Amino acid sequence: PIAIMISFSIHYYFPVVWEVVTLVPWVKACIIVLYECVRAKVVLTFTIAASAAIAPSLFSFPLFGPIMCGTISGCGGAFLPMNKGLDPILKGLGYPMITACVGSTLVHLFMNTSMSEGVIGKKEKAHFHLVVMFITIGLVNGLGLKAKVKKD
Repeated sequence: PIAIMISFSIHYYFPVVWEVVTLVPWVKACIIVLYECVRAKVVLTFTIAASAAIAPSLFSFPLFGPIMCGTISGCGGAFLPMNKGLDPILKGLGYPMITACVGSTLVHLFMNTSMSEGVIGKKEKAHFHLVVMFITIGLVNGLGLKAKVKKD
C-alpha cells in the first residue's frame, strides 16, 4: 500500500517525473526492472495459490484454472475497470498478457509435474527464471530493442 500511495503521489503531484522516466533510458530501465520483478511475484503467487485452491479434474493437478489466474494477475490491470470487457484485446494481446500467460503456464507445469521432482527450492528457482524472462522481454519492448522489419 505504501508503494502504491507513493506512486500515485508522484504521478499526480509531480507529473514531470514521468517525463524524466521517458527521456532517460537508464531510469526507464530501472523502472522496468522493478515493475517486472513485482509482476513476476504476482504471477507466481496467484498461480500457486490457485493451484492449491482449485480441485483437480482431468489430471492429478488442476490445469486450466491456475494458468488463467496467473495470466490475468500478470496483465497489469488491462481489464480494469471491469466495464471495458474484452476491449483491451481487440487489437491483439500486449506483451504483458502474452508473457503472463507463458510464464504462468511454465511455472504451473514445472511446479506440478515430474520436472520439479528432486529440485531443491523449486519455488525460488521458478520465481528466478520467471523474473529473468519478464525483465528481458520488458527491457526489449520498453527500450525499443526489437529488430526492425524492412518493408520492400
